[in-house]
Amino acid sequence: METTVSKVLISYDVSAKNPEVKAALLGLNYYDNFKLGAHAKIHHLPDTTLWHNTKSSGQAMSDMKKVCSDLKVTLEKALAVKADEFVGL
Repeated sequence: METTVSKVLISYDVSAKNPEVKAALLGLNYYDNFKLGAHAKIHHLPDTTLWHNTKSSGQAMSDMKKVCSDLKVTLEKALAVKADEFVGL
């Protein structure tokens, strides 16, 4: 049973239509970048990695599966993890 809701990071591979998959997830308030501090540099995540501020890992995986189903693409692999701390380069 999924109960922890906080920052979650999801990384995935899809069979096709990655721009559409990513756009759909961005539309669900996922982010493909982050910045630390008030005047910090913006850090862009790898192309198939996103994060959300208020979802559990289970909710993120459900969102991913639904988006892929709606777009009729195969979700080849995915990993969703709780991510309370970010460091970027």
